[in-house]
Amino acid sequence: MEFLSMVLFAFAVSLDGLGAGVAYGMRRIKIPWFSLVIICLSSSVAISLSMFFGHLTGSFLAPVWADRIGSLILVVMGCWIILQAWKSRAIRKTLVEEKGYHTSYSKGNKENEKIVIISIRFLGIVIQILREPERADFDHSGTINAKEAAVLGFALAMDALGAGFGVAMTGFTPFLTPVAVGICKFILVSGGLYLGAHKINGRLGEKAAFLPGVVLILLGIL
Repeated sequence: MEFLSMVLFAFAVSLDGLGAGVAYGMRRIKIPWFSLVIICLSSSVAISLSMFFGHLTGSFLAPVWADRIGSLILVVMGCWIILQAWKSRAIRKTLVEEKGYHTSYSKGNKENEKIVIISIRFLGIVIQILREPERADFDHSGTINAKEAAVLGFALAMDALGAGFGVAMTGFTPFLTPVAVGICKFILVSGGLYLGAHKINGRLGEKAAFLPGVVLILLGIL
């Protein structure tokens, strides 16, 4: 049961990699195997850090309270992900109705560019990548190099940091879980690249955006 829960968690926090992979596949942006490994390692490191602090915090609490607080964090994170997915879907639907185009992976969308410009440069880069994954190709070479892969890996793990903190408090191992996250990220990004390159529906990531939230809520309740 613990192994299944760990796999479900890894799948849930890695599912955004599928959408990113589809975006790159559709744009014909290449991710060499070495860059793909760096993406997965970066995400694993980010999850490891959040789980370390979650485990450290839980060690100061009685086991029953650590489990309850960790479960509550998972439920809250799950609800937040569902809310963000719903808001993103509503905004996209409104833009499609008003302007007649899709914003999923649109190029040169000036309104999106205005939204993501903020004063903290690195954080601004991360937010842009989360909104439009193809922005990780900073030099517009059509290939994700090692540096771009590292930034992308951390960006894809940003929304999973709270979940990693929570599962560590519930007793998930901080050693195997990040490995599972890295493996799932590798599989899902690779799968997304294949689907995108073969012109599979570009809104696949949008349709699956609610699933990670549902899984986290279930893990928090069980």
